[in-house]
Amino acid sequence: MTDKTSKSANTYVYISNADDGDICAYELVSSQPQGSKSTTPHLEPLGRIEVGNLVMPMVASQDAMTLFAAVRSAPYALHSFRINPTDGKLNRLATTPLPDSMVYISLDMSGKWLLSTSFGGNKNYVHKVNQDSSVDPIPVQSFASGGKNPHSIVTDQNNQVVYIPHLGSDEIKVHLFNPTLAKPIDESPVVVSVEKEFGPRHIVVSPDNKFAYAITEMMGKVLVYSIDSNSGTLTPLQSISSLPIDTKLVPGKPRPPTGSPDAVAFDDSNMIYSAEIKLTPNGKYLYTSDRANNSLSGFEVDSTTGRLKYLFTTPTEQMPRGFGIDPDGAFLVATGQKSENVSLYSINQDSGELKLIERVPGGKGANWVTFVKK
Repeated sequence: MTDKTSKSANTYVYISNADDGDICAYELVSSQPQGSKSTTPHLEPLGRIEVGNLVMPMVASQDAMTLFAAVRSAPYALHSFRINPTDGKLNRLATTPLPDSMVYISLDMSGKWLLSTSFGGNKNYVHKVNQDSSVDPIPVQSFASGGKNPHSIVTDQNNQVVYIPHLGSDEIKVHLFNPTLAKPIDESPVVVSVEKEFGPRHIVVSPDNKFAYAITEMMGKVLVYSIDSNSGTLTPLQSISSLPIDTKLVPGKPRPPTGSPDAVAFDDSNMIYSAEIKLTPNGKYLYTSDRANNSLSGFEVDSTTGRLKYLFTTPTEQMPRGFGIDPDGAFLVATGQKSENVSLYSINQDSGELKLIERVPGGKGANWVTFVKK
């Protein structure tokens, strides 16, 4: 007899696989084994959809209706998909040309603007998102980043500031943002310097908009900042390692761009290679990944001071570039660029501990995890 399976509030997971050139879709369901009174969460495969070689960054619209994915190989393009509300499957909407290889894409809080940044091109872009979820092919803004190797671009929770960490020039650019303007990003930023050769990569903002947290790729540090409520400027509060004290890894060096010939020969097996950083939706816990250490690390967040307390580091999929946290903050899904499996964890709400629930088949070169709750 088969297990009983029920939906978990229509929660879907999408994972982009750079080497396979596709996106895997899953539904988070609860399975009840025959004879058992308890249920076990499970990732139920929904199928895969072809996108293009080096499909990488993704973002879902706030209304959970559309998924956007950027391809980082020529011809560069943004692929848009309608998310079926009943089964989570992806239906193609459009393919929009992009002017460069985008390392990161995001949406502002209004959903009107798609923001993107190019690691190799050192430029930032803003595209208009129309009411039908189509994206205008010509950006309303295209400007030099003013630094080297921007690696992410996100707004604050009030939709008034844009943060752009620059891995190659060790700085975070703070731009004012006004979604009502034809060109919403102020191109004259405040520059927040980071210690040399740290390599700030991704940044997240606390739900109360008081603090920001940046992961540094080459040193594995989490940089904690307080946010000025008027200007959005960042003031350093803490620098804390995301790796165990006994790590054998050495500080990293700048990596060649993904897909370049130099990237193939680059040996970073013994170097710190931190990648992703995420907060739980309630802001209570923060998690990071390191690709060389094949691990996830967890921190507890002091809601008053914003400071972090290191909790643990645990093994995960090989070379974990990306992971995601579900909108309820109950589960974490991790992938690995050198693993063809996907790990599902539960998040202990009292301790932040990650408990491995299962590993399911995935794709090659997995790198981006996006949750959607319908």
